[in-house]
Amino acid sequence: MSGIKRTAPLGAVFCLLLATWQAQAQDVEPIHPYLGSKFFAAVGLFLPNQNTRLGLESSVGVTIPDPDSAAYETIDFDETFGISDSDETFSAEIGWRFGKKWQLRGQYFRVDNNSRVSLEEDVEWGDVVFNEGTFVGAGNDYQVTRLFFGRTFRNIDRSELGLGIGAHILDISAYVNGNATIDGVDVGYRQERASVSAPLPNVGAWYTHAFSEKWAATLRVDWLSASVDIYDGHIINSALNVGYAVTDHFGIGLAYNFFEIDLKVNDPDWRGSILSRFDGPYISLTGYW
Repeated sequence: MSGIKRTAPLGAVFCLLLATWQAQAQDVEPIHPYLGSKFFAAVGLFLPNQNTRLGLESSVGVTIPDPDSAAYETIDFDETFGISDSDETFSAEIGWRFGKKWQLRGQYFRVDNNSRVSLEEDVEWGDVVFNEGTFVGAGNDYQVTRLFFGRTFRNIDRSELGLGIGAHILDISAYVNGNATIDGVDVGYRQERASVSAPLPNVGAWYTHAFSEKWAATLRVDWLSASVDIYDGHIINSALNVGYAVTDHFGIGLAYNFFEIDLKVNDPDWRGSILSRFDGPYISLTGYW
């Protein structure tokens, strides 16, 4: 009998602790899968408005000009060559949470445009002049890969603030082709191409708030304004995204993306300037696991 008297209180305590834990578990609201999953990946369509102005020095034997100098002509590719200022393009993002507070993220998109027009005015591209009234082809190709390493600071289960460092790997090229002149002499058909590819570091931050287990919004900004290697200028990459979790492992999202680069470039294959902006909606399908 004495043994029963000793174990009964222990059983009652255990039952009480179990009931308390169950009650607390019922009070905790489900977390949005973006905040609760280890991995996420999104693919979709980016529909940007585009504005591209490119400049190339007429002689690669001189140093990069002063930012206020007019030593080379800047060409508005959209206006001069009739390139569409709005077109859809593929974009993708991926994220990995590891440890308790660390994240690795990636982003990729590509904008590729080309056209053929009759010039309404002379166009100088490097040492070559394409004359008014001639037919020329032109195009530009931007590939942007973003890598970002960040630390999260979570105040409550529904919110997350993160800071970190990263890099944008830019692969940019442009060309103009057609009948051309050099120093007033007709040289026939020429294709002039310039390209540059290099990583550009940046700092960044993001904030996510889950309104419920179904709805969440994220604001992120990457930024750099400095002289780094062959570049001198700034880069901004930001997005405001609203996501809806259809299930624990699948969701849809609508974002507004903004990407701008304004750079002077000092590279053997491109000495001049790059000023481009891509901004518009991004519609995506997202997986969580």
